[in-house]
Amino acid sequence: MFKNYIKIAWRNLLKNRQQTIINLLGLTVGTVSCLAILLYVFDQFGYDEHHKEASSIYRVETIIERDGDENFDTGAASPPIAFALKEDFPEVDEATRVVLADVFYSNLIGAAKSKDSYYEPRVYIADSTFFKVFTYNLLEGKLETALNGPNSLVLSSSLAEKLFSGQNALGKAVTWGSGEDAQTLTVTGVFDETYGKSHLNPNYIVSMSTPGMGTFVQNFQDFATNNFVYSYVKLKPNVASYQVQKKLPEFITERGAQDLANAGMDNKVLILKNVTDIHLYSAGRKNQIHEVSNIKYLYFLLTLAFFIQLVACINFINLSTARASKRAKEIGVRKVVGAGKKSLMWQFIGESLLLSLFAMLISIPITILLLPMLNELTQATLTYQNLLNREIAVILIALGITTGFIAGIYPALILSSIKPIRALKSAVILKSGSGGFRKALVVFQFVVSISLVATVIVVTQQFKFAQSKDLGFKKDNLLALRIGTDEASSKFESIKSAFLEIPGVVSVSSGNYAPSEIVLSDNGLYLPGGNRENVKIVKRQGISEGYFETFDIPIVNGRDFTPSDTTDQIIVNQATLRAFKIEEENALSSRLVQSFGDESYEMRIVGVVKDYHFASIKDEIAPLFLHKESSPNWLFLKTETKEYGQLLSGLEQRWNATVKNVPFDYRFVDQEVERLYDEEKRLGQISLVFTILAILISCLGLFGLVSYVAEQKKKEIGIRKVLGASIGSVVQLLTKDFVVLVGIAFLIASPIAYYFMQRWLEDFTYRIDIQWWVFLLAGGFALVITFLTVGFQSLKSAIANPVKSLRTE
Repeated sequence: MFKNYIKIAWRNLLKNRQQTIINLLGLTVGTVSCLAILLYVFDQFGYDEHHKEASSIYRVETIIERDGDENFDTGAASPPIAFALKEDFPEVDEATRVVLADVFYSNLIGAAKSKDSYYEPRVYIADSTFFKVFTYNLLEGKLETALNGPNSLVLSSSLAEKLFSGQNALGKAVTWGSGEDAQTLTVTGVFDETYGKSHLNPNYIVSMSTPGMGTFVQNFQDFATNNFVYSYVKLKPNVASYQVQKKLPEFITERGAQDLANAGMDNKVLILKNVTDIHLYSAGRKNQIHEVSNIKYLYFLLTLAFFIQLVACINFINLSTARASKRAKEIGVRKVVGAGKKSLMWQFIGESLLLSLFAMLISIPITILLLPMLNELTQATLTYQNLLNREIAVILIALGITTGFIAGIYPALILSSIKPIRALKSAVILKSGSGGFRKALVVFQFVVSISLVATVIVVTQQFKFAQSKDLGFKKDNLLALRIGTDEASSKFESIKSAFLEIPGVVSVSSGNYAPSEIVLSDNGLYLPGGNRENVKIVKRQGISEGYFETFDIPIVNGRDFTPSDTTDQIIVNQATLRAFKIEEENALSSRLVQSFGDESYEMRIVGVVKDYHFASIKDEIAPLFLHKESSPNWLFLKTETKEYGQLLSGLEQRWNATVKNVPFDYRFVDQEVERLYDEEKRLGQISLVFTILAILISCLGLFGLVSYVAEQKKKEIGIRKVLGASIGSVVQLLTKDFVVLVGIAFLIASPIAYYFMQRWLEDFTYRIDIQWWVFLLAGGFALVITFLTVGFQSLKSAIANPVKSLRTE
């Protein structure tokens, strides 16, 4: 019997080639879309699950409260907190800390006997307990002792290959840094960076006991400030995190009450977050050690996949019922010879399942071919091996069966209910009253399409707003050149003079942070006559003279720095004046006080600059003071040229002639700033691609419904044409109902899209206002698509020979 069902189903699919191709196309596009989204979403899950006892490993995160507000939310903590937790709580089995050195300085690294050195990102400084908490696959060395001693270094396998070209790296000497600050490190391990997905993504790890930043962290004992250390604790077996979490308020009060008071903090909240949750549930929290995902975006993509597949199912239903009359006699004959309703239902469901499973099979190679495009779109690194995931395979099979069943159940119910006498008497047997459900399905398709089009418009508007918003400085024609070493920094004036001689270079300056970099440096400042209880945290940036000229940042009061200025003279932004309630006209007679331990000293404001975005526009412009810096990390050039190749060549020649053995590492500021909005740009591109696919599938659904309507009104159209009706009036007859459907869908989709896009925009401090015309444009677009799709089929029916539709069958 089953074999007979398959054989008949296959024959029917071949017999109705046009319907089969349209159904297959819709289901395949839907399945490919779902599969692509599932591959990406599943790739974002499973982070840090490979660590032994991952469920017991927690990161200590920090919320600092001032004036009753949560005004600092970070994934890091103060240096002493991690090991203090181990000391105070018997529930804590082990602790470790990580410092991301990149954000403080750019160190060169190279094999000790080689002249080549490199700026390598993702430099971790970690405690000796790092490998006791986290699971890594060491290719060389021993996990237990790799970071025990000072000047110990553990390399990723790719960096080890780069430095030592296939030789064993264990025991080899590496030079870290340059000039007087250069240190010789010994390779004590090499790890496989491809082992497991993790929010920790080191390129190389230096032991915390190595002189420099590591020893500073080890010796720093303030529980309030310097919240830049990523701190982790591993709880003992059978200890629940809430048992420790509830003790943390008392812990921070006992350990750091005086430190909090000195720093002007009302409260400091410590939060334990399981490492398996960090990658997905940390969006919006500042100072992440590595780029994280956003669970809200993943839910959005899964919802999008669901609706696309549902739209494909709706197409199948519409097309199957539209062609039902073609199979009326077959159904009548089957029933006359004894076929029951149940067997007929399984026959039609079987055809649907066969088509769905076939669409599922051909979607796999199509998805593999589209993987490069998908990776470019999502910035992922998916391969065909991701398809071998058992969960993906199970979901794909379940998706094919579920799709086939959902798509086939309604047509099966309708077709199996046909009366045999009526079926054998006339081919047109479906009552028009059953069209309400079909119209509801098409309204649903329109709702999805209009909502997606509105979403694409709003996301694109916000992204363009971020790109075009006045950042307070001119990002175009700006180059940022990494100085990186003390030798290069000490030769800044020589480099500046050499660069200014090159045609196309307008001005040269320097600073500690490049635009788009996270400004971690800050100080607690207060007004003279105040005390540490009045402290406000102000971001700090070291610069040279000419910085504001290079970036075209307006000085609204006072002056720029001069060669004779010291660090006692500062320039502040307008946000700093607002924070301390200083009137702009009184700014130059104002001072701010900074304290270190028992000592404090005053800094005099010599200038005020207009607020500019030194961070992402997602964040409100924070108070900032700028001081003169003698050892900057970056060199900035303002340029005027169209021959950038020639300019860069000239800059590199002058650089190499002035600074030895330091790479010429440059970047365009506008491109770096744009990277701050990669997530929004990606979301817009993904939304656009899948919106186009959803609209394509919806067009197939419209084609199915208008085919059904034309089938229902075949004789009516014939009579109208015989009586002299024009082609235009016939087209109008078939299209007018769809205009009503678009209108209904527009009224439903507009508030839904507005609600969700308004929620999405809440993540941005500076954002667009959603305009009414966005939804009108989305509805108009749906109407145009409807006219194009329905008009084609309507015109085909209108020009058909009326004799064929009126003759007796």
